[in-house]
Amino acid sequence: MNNRCANSKMRVITKIGGCITILAVLVLGGCSITDLTSDAVDTVTPDITLNRFVDVRLASIQQEAARGEGENLDALAQLMGKTDRRAFSSWMHDNYNALFSDLEKPSQLISRIEAHGNDLI
Repeated sequence: MNNRCANSKMRVITKIGGCITILAVLVLGGCSITDLTSDAVDTVTPDITLNRFVDVRLASIQQEAARGEGENLDALAQLMGKTDRRAFSSWMHDNYNALFSDLEKPSQLISRIEAHGNDLI
């Protein structure tokens, strides 16, 4: 692109008004955010991902454990390396009280599953 063309586009954006200028800034700004985010993903470990998932989805995980099925339980099983998702969901349902009673922080759920579920599921 030559300078004359670039200058013409700038004049058009200036003449059209502030909305397009703001849109252009948002679009260009989004590229930088995406670049920063995608670089950060490379440094995430499975434990951080598991902890973050449980932190964000605890209420949904608890509801699905009460029912004994759900996509969040399936995802949790996968993150924890459980190959039989159906058995994992059933186990979560059967052990609901032990897993969720007096739960003070989401990381406790992971500890309880690891402590009680490794041999059973």
